[in-house]
This record gives sequence, C-alpha cells and structure tokens, in this order.
Amino acid sequence: MIHPPPTSVFASVRQHFDDPRVNEATLVTVGTDGNEAGPIQLTAAEAHEALYGPGADPQFSAAIWEAVLSAARADLTSHGSGRLLVIWLALPRLTGTAHRVCRRLRADRSDVEAEMTLALLEELTAPDTTTPLSIAPLVKAARTRAWHFARAGLREVPSTQVEHITQDRALTSAGETADTSAARQGLDVQVDRPDGPDGLRAPLRFRVHREHLREGTFANVEEGTRVRTTNHRTRQRRSRHRVGTLPIRPGTRQR
Repeated sequence: MIHPPPTSVFASVRQHFDDPRVNEATLVTVGTDGNEAGPIQLTAAEAHEALYGPGADPQFSAAIWEAVLSAARADLTSHGSGRLLVIWLALPRLTGTAHRVCRRLRADRSDVEAEMTLALLEELTAPDTTTPLSIAPLVKAARTRAWHFARAGLREVPSTQVEHITQDRALTSAGETADTSAARQGLDVQVDRPDGPDGLRAPLRFRVHREHLREGTFANVEEGTRVRTTNHRTRQRRSRHRVGTLPIRPGTRQR
C-alpha cells in the first residue's frame, strides 16, 4: 500500500508507527515491583494502549514513561528510534495544544508541530541527568515553545513585494507587458530633474503597484500620467535642459 506524503511532523511520526513491522519490532522493557516475576516487554502499540486505554494505571504508566525516556536518552544511534517513540507516545498530550495555538493565533500547523518536536528533543538531550525522568516537564516545554513561537509570529509584518518581483519584471522595454491586466493595475511615476545644479541629472521613471502605496502618498498621480500644476509645468518647460549639454550664458564685461 502506497501512503500519501505526510503534511506535518506529527503525521510523519504516526505514519511511521502505523507500519505493523515497525510497531511490533519496537519493544519497551518495563520494570515492575517486587511482586512480579521480572520486567516485561511491550510493543509500541501495547505501550500506547497502557498509557491511554480505558484501563490505564497511573503507577504502571509512570513505569512505562521512565523506561521509554531512559531508552531514548541512552539511544545514540543515527536513526534515533528511541526518541521517535517518545514523540509518538507524547502525541496525545500535544495535539490539543497545537490545535489551540493554530486556531487562536493563526499559526501554521506544520511549524507549530516542528517547534514542539524540537523542544522534546532538546529536553531529551539536555546534559542535566540528575532530574528524575518524567514526561510532564517535556510536555510542558513543548507547549511553552509552541505558544512563544506563535506569539512571536504575530509581531512579524508580511510583505508581498518579493512575490511581485517577477510580475514587475514582465514589463518590456518597448512598453508592452507580458500580463496586460497586471500592468493596468500599476502607476507610472516620473520624478523630473529639479531646478538648480544639485540633485538629479536626469528624470526617473518607475512603476508602482497601487497596493504598495499608502493613502495620500501620491495625491496628484493618475493612471499612467502625473498631473502637474500650471506653474510647475511653466517652470519645468523653461528650465529643461538636454542631458549631456552645457548651458551657454552671455559673459560679463571685465573692468
């Protein structure tokens, strides 16, 4: 059976343990009290049922988490199957928080799940091994990381200018556009050379999209042209010079 590609970290972990071969091959050795004959081995599915099933025993659940976390910290292999089991068994405690974070703060679900997974892995690889092994601080760290990540995203201001770069470059030098509908939405702005020797040496022409303009920025701009006042037009016509030429003025008589 061909599975569709997963869309998030949690979905990837679930898909991994949905494989019966993986589930049966992943064993958890749980120590018991003195009344039992010895430690018992549970598959991943059996450990999940013991933790979240209807007959879950808090004392036995604590023993399962201790065994799972100890194996994850001792697992130094590249594939990290022990740590992956911790993430899979912790999913029921994390999915509700991920849903609330995404619904209230409008964060991306895949990003939130990735941050929670990183928080779990960082806690598992923490150098401090004196603290007792418990799933509660790991889950708390993952939830806190998710809320902080989503709140930090609220302070970011999205920009669409990068997305419009290819659309802006579609304008050809001949005045034709690859997308005429997009071109009609823009404004042709011309900045003329001011009077005096300082400033621009030639006019500037560029295209600006309406959504990039704040209200009132160009009050005298119309579609494709710029409205100039009569005084400015008269002064511009009188002071316009050809680019690349020198003005000739009558000389003064020397005394």
